[in-house]
Amino acid sequence: MAAPFLTTKNLNQRRGNTMNYKTLTLTLLLGLATHTGLQAEEMMNHAGHDMGQMSQMEGMNEMGEMAMTQGVISRIDAANGKVGIKHEAIDNLKMPAMTMVFRVADPALLKDLKVGDAVRFHAENPAGKLTVTAIQKQ
Repeated sequence: MAAPFLTTKNLNQRRGNTMNYKTLTLTLLLGLATHTGLQAEEMMNHAGHDMGQMSQMEGMNEMGEMAMTQGVISRIDAANGKVGIKHEAIDNLKMPAMTMVFRVADPALLKDLKVGDAVRFHAENPAGKLTVTAIQKQ
């Protein structure tokens, strides 16, 4: 069988097919991009979601509030920014109940405290130094 001659008609048919593939590809890509953008926008709409039980999920309360521990002031060393506290277990530090001396993040935290005061406090362990970052009388 003889090879077909390249005629204007054959050439236009081949070009037409190429243009159809380009148009189809471009249309599909634009449609996919639009759909993905709308889907992402819908995923970000949280208005209809029930968030009422978020506080019951493990670890979610710690983001909004500090873990406070009960204790009693056993000594105060305002000059050196330290306080002795007989405390319950400190959950966020995984520390059992005991009496110990803490640094205070701000010496002003010791203002209005005296030995024997019942307190709630939050302690952290930055750089291996146990530090009271919040304290309130009860």
